[in-house]
Amino acid sequence: MARRLPLSGTGPLVSFARELRELKERSRGTVETVVALGASRTAVYAALNGSRLPSAKNLDAMVEVWGSGSELERRQWHDRRRAAEEGLAEEARRQGTATAGRTPEEEDFTRALRGLWNKVGDPSTERVARHCDLSARTLDSYLDGRTIPTESRLRELFDGLSTLRADDSAWLAATRDTFIGEVLFRAQTARQEERARVRELATALPKGQAPVEFGPFPDGIGPVPGVRLGQEFDNRRALSLAGVHRPLQAGICGLRELGAESIVVSGGYEEDEDLGDVILYTGEGGRSPQAGQPARNQQLTRGNAALATSAATGAPVRVVRGVATATRSFYRYDGLFRVEDLWSETSSGGFLVWRFRLVALPPAEQAAAVARVSDRVTAPVAASVTDRVADRVTAPTGEDGREAGPVRSATSIERVVRNTAIATHVKRAHDYTCQVCGVRMAVPGGAYAEAAHITPLGSPHNGSDTVDNVLCLCANHHVLFDFGMLIVNDDLTVVSRDDSSVLGRLRETPDHVVDRKRLAEHRLRHGVPRHEGMR
Repeated sequence: MARRLPLSGTGPLVSFARELRELKERSRGTVETVVALGASRTAVYAALNGSRLPSAKNLDAMVEVWGSGSELERRQWHDRRRAAEEGLAEEARRQGTATAGRTPEEEDFTRALRGLWNKVGDPSTERVARHCDLSARTLDSYLDGRTIPTESRLRELFDGLSTLRADDSAWLAATRDTFIGEVLFRAQTARQEERARVRELATALPKGQAPVEFGPFPDGIGPVPGVRLGQEFDNRRALSLAGVHRPLQAGICGLRELGAESIVVSGGYEEDEDLGDVILYTGEGGRSPQAGQPARNQQLTRGNAALATSAATGAPVRVVRGVATATRSFYRYDGLFRVEDLWSETSSGGFLVWRFRLVALPPAEQAAAVARVSDRVTAPVAASVTDRVADRVTAPTGEDGREAGPVRSATSIERVVRNTAIATHVKRAHDYTCQVCGVRMAVPGGAYAEAAHITPLGSPHNGSDTVDNVLCLCANHHVLFDFGMLIVNDDLTVVSRDDSSVLGRLRETPDHVVDRKRLAEHRLRHGVPRHEGMR
């Protein structure tokens, strides 16, 4: 007969089992009460012993009996189960096995299917199996969330229910189409994306070999040797001792001259948005030390300036997330991100804050960063932020002291597709001459200029690809404009923020008139107060 065994060791299964035992002991509940709700006794003991994770159905029964049974608590436990699955997938990857975890969309499908099953009277799978070409065991696997059916098998399932519940056949037919066209489609798409992600992870570390540990990037930039993706830390001191995030209080670690080493995302600012692989992060400062509330405008100094430098260099930033569960709070290292954009805006409290958009490096690039830990972080190439070059080239020296030739490291960057007709129209309106400095760069076959968007395309700015939102600039002034080092006032005077000098007046033509409102938004986004210009 199954029995509960002592827990020992570490790992996702043991951690989940330990939390599950704590839930059971707090409630003084028994396994038999969970079995009475239809859970498998063997599966319940396997979960408590750390042998395997419970199915979604069995987990729901445990939470119903041993917990409060609330929807919030049930979701929290499913989040823990998903985290444990991800941990198991990571362990399998390091052993050379690509294992996909269960996605939220798959859980939504299982939840919707169980809801449908209950709505038609919760028939036994054996009864339904008699009216379709699916076995009771297969139906159980769908209801438990162990597998997701194909479209043809889902149709078989609905045919069995329709035969069994003839009075509900019309409603079931309509529901079937929704399940196939929406719920099943989302689950299958998410499953395919998860499998592709895991295959990429497995490729990044062939045969599960551990990342090469050559030592940290100079000045603390990049991955930390010995610290794995998803590693948990009990408190800020543990983070500091490990070198993952050195400050004990500040949310940003870094210097203006070198860039940001790391940030902590813990919900300290209401403007923060954590979207997983994309983070909209609010800068530091501007709060009253006594009340802890916004009291003044944030400045582009200290940690904020460090993140701005990282945006310019493209150097990776370590991201740590604060996590709170029902039983404990901890910090988790979630890998390397790149600062793709920065701007300023007025917060809900009426003060200016700096905002940074960070995007997770792809898994292959995360692993490649470990192999580059000894590389120097170089100064930015003269290219625009939005058109940042995808290949960084360095020239290492050989044994004789001469350059051994360039080493190319590929970096993939997701970009918003522009309307080239709009860009061409603006460039032609100015004869490929920079609207700021008046320089026309002649190249073989014509002239070269760049189209710069005043309000950037894509989230979170969502600028339009229209003539009044585009400038014709040389490469140098494109970079300066994107970083907010050039400000254009409403009277079209162009000011350098480096020394506050007036560079001249932005040129317009009858075919190209610039939207003054967008220029004002650009000034605000880069720290100039609303309705004010610069002189």
